[in-house]
Amino acid sequence: MMKQPYFPHTEASRVIWINHFCIKFNAYGPGLGVGPDEIATTAKHLQYYVWLIQYWYVSVQQFALAATATKESMAMDESGIITALPVPVVFDNPPEPCPPGILARLFKLIQRIKTSPNYTEAIGQDLGIIGSQAADTHAYPEGNQSIKRNTTQEYVEIKFPKYHHTAVLIESRRNGGDWENVGVGQISPWNDERPLQTAGVPEVREYRLCWYENNKISGDFSPVIKITVGP
Repeated sequence: MMKQPYFPHTEASRVIWINHFCIKFNAYGPGLGVGPDEIATTAKHLQYYVWLIQYWYVSVQQFALAATATKESMAMDESGIITALPVPVVFDNPPEPCPPGILARLFKLIQRIKTSPNYTEAIGQDLGIIGSQAADTHAYPEGNQSIKRNTTQEYVEIKFPKYHHTAVLIESRRNGGDWENVGVGQISPWNDERPLQTAGVPEVREYRLCWYENNKISGDFSPVIKITVGP
């Protein structure tokens, strides 16, 4: 994919950017020569992409890890404990599929928008289609989480670019409980290897990150990232 200077590099930040763009594009589109059908189709396809990376892709990754662990357990686990086989997630009311090339079409649309006689730099700034990401302009860390497995259970691996900051403070809550400080990451990745609150019962963990400088919080917290951890 050709990189665009205005488009974020991490998927968590892309979700925020896309949601912002859809709202603004709905207002600016008609004045920039984009018809209502194309505006609606663009928003539909972008929201499908958001669902794909936030829910479908995560569930596929988790199922693959669980399937691998089960295969290894069936081959070598001598505990004699019978457990149910993992099954893929079935989504209620998933969005309607759309043709591939969602971002390629978006970038071409943005190029077209910038040639409109009504386009201005102020509109571009409001749409979020101007500028580049510099290392010193990140108000919060951009974390990416994934499920890993050690010898006893699953754990969460969080990767983050530091952009020359000293460290990242990580807060988490489980099953909708209270936020708690779970660690300071000076090196990426940072692993959350806490045992499950109830042994054998999967739990939903949410994370938010902020910069940590001179032993105190610096900047804003990142958008919340969510993942389910199993036994």
